[in-house]
Amino acid sequence: MNYKQGGIMVNTHRAQDKTWRPLCAHIGIALFLFIFQIASVKAGELALSGIDFATQSGDKLQIEMEMTGPAITPQIFKTDNPARIALDFPGVKSALAKKMYPINQGAASSVYVVEAAGRVRVVVNLIEATPFETKVVGNKVQLTLTRAKAVMPAKPAIAKPAMPATPVPTKTTNSVVAALIPAQDISGFDFKRGDKGEGRILVSLANPNTIVNSKEQGGKVIISFLNTRLPESLAKRLDVSEFATPVKFIDTVSSDQQTTITVAMQNELYDYSVFQADGLLTVEFRPLSNEEKDALDRSRTKYTGDRLSLNFQEIEIRSVIAILAEFTGQNVVAGDDVTGTITLKLDDVPWDEALDFIMMTKDLGKYETGNVTLISPLDKIKDYKKKQQETEKVVEQLDPLVTEYIKINYAKAENFRNLLNGQDTGAFGSCGVTGTTGTASSGGSSASTASAGGSSGAGPASQGQGTGASGTEGGNDKFGLLSPRGSAVVDARTNTLIVRETTKRLDEVKKLIRKLDVPVRQVMIEARVVIADDSFTENLGVKFGAAKAASLGSGKSFAVGGSGTKGNGNLQPDANGNIGTLNDTLVDLGVAGLTATPPGALGMTLARGADYVLNLELQALQIEGKGEIVSNPRVMTMDRCTAVMMQGVQIPVTTPGTANTPPTTTYIDAVLKLNATPQITPSGSVIMNLLITKDNANTTSNPVSGNPGIDKREIKTSVLVEDGETVVLGGVYEGAESYGKNKIPFFADLPGIGFLFTNSTTNKTKKELLIFVTPKIMKDNVASD
Repeated sequence: MNYKQGGIMVNTHRAQDKTWRPLCAHIGIALFLFIFQIASVKAGELALSGIDFATQSGDKLQIEMEMTGPAITPQIFKTDNPARIALDFPGVKSALAKKMYPINQGAASSVYVVEAAGRVRVVVNLIEATPFETKVVGNKVQLTLTRAKAVMPAKPAIAKPAMPATPVPTKTTNSVVAALIPAQDISGFDFKRGDKGEGRILVSLANPNTIVNSKEQGGKVIISFLNTRLPESLAKRLDVSEFATPVKFIDTVSSDQQTTITVAMQNELYDYSVFQADGLLTVEFRPLSNEEKDALDRSRTKYTGDRLSLNFQEIEIRSVIAILAEFTGQNVVAGDDVTGTITLKLDDVPWDEALDFIMMTKDLGKYETGNVTLISPLDKIKDYKKKQQETEKVVEQLDPLVTEYIKINYAKAENFRNLLNGQDTGAFGSCGVTGTTGTASSGGSSASTASAGGSSGAGPASQGQGTGASGTEGGNDKFGLLSPRGSAVVDARTNTLIVRETTKRLDEVKKLIRKLDVPVRQVMIEARVVIADDSFTENLGVKFGAAKAASLGSGKSFAVGGSGTKGNGNLQPDANGNIGTLNDTLVDLGVAGLTATPPGALGMTLARGADYVLNLELQALQIEGKGEIVSNPRVMTMDRCTAVMMQGVQIPVTTPGTANTPPTTTYIDAVLKLNATPQITPSGSVIMNLLITKDNANTTSNPVSGNPGIDKREIKTSVLVEDGETVVLGGVYEGAESYGKNKIPFFADLPGIGFLFTNSTTNKTKKELLIFVTPKIMKDNVASD
């Protein structure tokens, strides 16, 4: 083999030379970088020079960190979510060529090394929380990871979790992350809905002493059962979205060491609680309204720090604070009076919440200034703040007063002056009555004129008007930014606020004015008013006509006829004595008061002889009417300012005079009036307070002294509308229905033919007032025009 290799090398010397040259170059560069990294460490300084790992029997993984000199015991802390172990080496530098080392063996996935603030931190990323042990041997630090396995005792019992040792520098440090407990079982699982919409998850436990943990994460609730087995039939997803509860679906899975129930929610409007009775665990999810959710959020302190887990027994308070400072990178100073020890076990909590609880148990407080946090006993923190306030007051009394001229752009300077003195300005700014009006005489058509804008509130020029603070401090019950030495006056002509104050107070005043002196947003309100009218009238009746001609003894003829609408009953025979063509011989036996001209009619001759004729005419009338009166007023107004739109007529009303006074005439509005007050919400919607009135003169009612009555219609409401959407207001509805019958006595009661002697009338009328209101928020560039 060696000979063949030698022959090959001889035969392919040039090829091998080309292959090995790049490889030797890469090896040389890597060796150079390593030597340079080692050389960068000064003589006498300790450095981390190598990391190695190897698997051992018993499902163990050993990570070995080699130093350039005698190794020191690291400071260790761990987190459970994410699962991670961090080892800090103070005063040690890194001589490694790279920062990340993939492992992917045993319980570890990778090792990350970082150097900062005069120390080296080695972070071991774990696949899952795992017990570990550290040991210092010569110039090496050994970290041994052991996967926890369940212990099956003869009788079910709960083993107390072993507490890790305090991070006191020793040659060996043990820290148990997960307790070794006996295996448990879940025997049943169910979901039910409560009477008030609650969602209840019911878990049957074979052992009532099963350890259960719950937490909220990513909008879901996760319930874990440590070292608990789950039957395969229960490992599935349940879709419970149709139960009308806060729960959407439930995922139940089982791994080697625990069973996890993940609950996905419909939305954020819920609260949950976990309670257990014997072997039945109940997780209840209660639905909340928006108000209840807001109240619940306000009652809970908001913590936004990164989550971590701490498990210590009799550890120094100062050491815990140091660990939190290292974890967060915050600048924390612990006072000399911060002493004592604490035993704690916190799982997956924000670091700022953990700090608050630690301080609460030891009556500690914190004072933050800039990017530094001071932790000291509460009494000292209060004394420090009190002394600081007293010092600021003394400094303020000695500060010189400065005069500042502040131009007010979008409001009255007087309103700002009142605000600085702690007076309530009510509706801040100027709101005039904005609207369109239209009036007409009672006999004329309506004319509309627009009156834009509100009054600017210009009164007499109050130049030099102003007040001091009257001794009112900003910290008292009444709000005020002026100090007892400060004052503010107003120049109404130029709308300028003149403030004389200390530099610090002036900065606060100008900040307030910059915040409030902004253009008010405007809303275009478009209304469409529709008055719908629907009427129906129906008349039915019958006319009969008869004529009889006879000769008198003298040769004269006469006729007998009815009193029809046109016939006069006078018949003239021809030369032969016969009756000619008969016209207008109808007798009105049933039809009366037909309003149509002419009504619908159908006539026929029932019988005709030589000297008589019998005619019949059926008359029917049906009148249908539908009408719409549409008005489309629109107006633009400022946020929270009332806009008035009015259109209609003025009706003259005459008051009779007396012997000593002449009659007087006054005018009463009979108009359609719309009062709208918009309020723009932070979300971009519009709340509108609406008052709509519709008054009409009633010409059909009996007038009083010749004056008509007034029909009044009114709608008053408050609605929430999205920008550009339309709200429909109705309900002002009038309807009338009448039925009448006229008939000929006796004949109308005859069976079968009585309808021929009857006239019936049916009237139906409907009126409805519909109002469509559309608010549109004007954009800044439009509103400023």
